[in-house]
Amino acid sequence: MALKDSKLISLSEIEGADSPHRKQIDRALQARKEALKYVKDVSQLAEFMGGRVEKLGIGEDWAVSKEIFPGVRVYFVFNRADAELPGNLKVLFSGDRLRMMKGEDLASFIILYLIHMLRFVRDSNPDTKLPEVCYRV
Repeated sequence: MALKDSKLISLSEIEGADSPHRKQIDRALQARKEALKYVKDVSQLAEFMGGRVEKLGIGEDWAVSKEIFPGVRVYFVFNRADAELPGNLKVLFSGDRLRMMKGEDLASFIILYLIHMLRFVRDSNPDTKLPEVCYRV
């Protein structure tokens, strides 16, 4: 599904650049992005999360979105590492009720969904040595 009329924004655009919640999310993303290279089937990951696969057109290898409240959607956007750039995982938001949310609530949901994504990686790669973070969930 491609986005046409939705504006994607970061937590910094919601709370400001000095948001402690943005820093909390950045640490969580950094700690977990390595494990997501083991996602073999993004549609199965999206189903596991109760979300959907998205084609955002921002150069992503894959993106999964999840509605966390009516009118509030989160997007997990992943890029695999290559010869020139390291892997990247970022989170974006959209929705007409987004500005009603607190950064603390958004950060909590993001971390919970990241943990759930790690469970998917662990359960879908039973015979693979995965990053240690996958075995802590």
